[in-house]
Amino acid sequence: MSQRIVQTGVDNYVIKVEDGGNIQFDVGATGNVTVTGDLAVQGETTSIGSSELVIEDNTITLNSGETGNGVTLGTSGIIIDRGVPQDAQFFFNESLNSISGGISRQGSWILQDAAGAIQGLYASSIRPDTSNANNLTLLGAGTSIVTVTGTTDYEKQVYPYNGSDIQFNPSNPNKLGTPTDDDALVTVRLLEDYVKGFTDYNFQTSIDAGTGTVTSVKTYDFEEDASTSRIEFTVDGTLVGTFFENRLDVGSLRLNAGTITTQDTNGDVILAGSGSGSVKFDTPGTFKKLTDPSAPTDGVTLYSKTLADGGTGLYFVNEDTTQDEIASRNKALLFSIIF
Repeated sequence: MSQRIVQTGVDNYVIKVEDGGNIQFDVGATGNVTVTGDLAVQGETTSIGSSELVIEDNTITLNSGETGNGVTLGTSGIIIDRGVPQDAQFFFNESLNSISGGISRQGSWILQDAAGAIQGLYASSIRPDTSNANNLTLLGAGTSIVTVTGTTDYEKQVYPYNGSDIQFNPSNPNKLGTPTDDDALVTVRLLEDYVKGFTDYNFQTSIDAGTGTVTSVKTYDFEEDASTSRIEFTVDGTLVGTFFENRLDVGSLRLNAGTITTQDTNGDVILAGSGSGSVKFDTPGTFKKLTDPSAPTDGVTLYSKTLADGGTGLYFVNEDTTQDEIASRNKALLFSIIF
């Protein structure tokens, strides 16, 4: 049986029923129950059946009265009843570490369902604590990757495409179309397409190896820098050869339209065999008519000039300055008869 206790002029007012009984404030559909002081609920469960809960306080404290090092029960947060599917949970989990400012910190927020399956988060931005110059760490452990799976042609939202290739734009330094956002993240597909497009529209101008005394192969195109088109070969910092459109310079030698010359003023072109080997000619050789050359410092010089009594037009001058025409066989026989 219920009891009615009325007390006036005292500090406490108690309404009490027998153990297991109920107390109901029935003010009808439009009435109000107002508590002007603090409200303390000491039971294990508080149920609110209203369709909308309005709370004036700007903070809600969960796990109040905790005295341990973190949440003693491991997690604290909000559970959303989803009916037939697993309940959704927004928990702070003490067993999950996070990274802030490059330091591992105990505890992290987690979105999951009651079965432990991780749930997603829809947001327009996620920002790190810029006041402390912290970086945004997307992956701090494990073997997972960051992916844009589910998007439609992500790479085509970053660069303009023609089919499966990034568009060509000769006005840009890389010869590729202008990206929609220079700060967009790059995916593997976009990286592959960029490398392909860059190599399609940009020729490599050099191959370098080493530092300081570099060994390299470099190309120069007059259409790019107004210099003479050429390919330069450098070994240990020294230019050893250059290909031009119509000639090849190697060291002091120059090969031009079937002609081998030297770039050194009054320099010699030396043909020599190795060891006991000699220089052999598989085809006839021709000596162009010249004026008399100076005597060599060693050996003999053969040259051609206007035909004289020797009947050959082939002359020599040796290191002793002896100079004469080499006689033909007929002339030699004639000379032998006369003299």
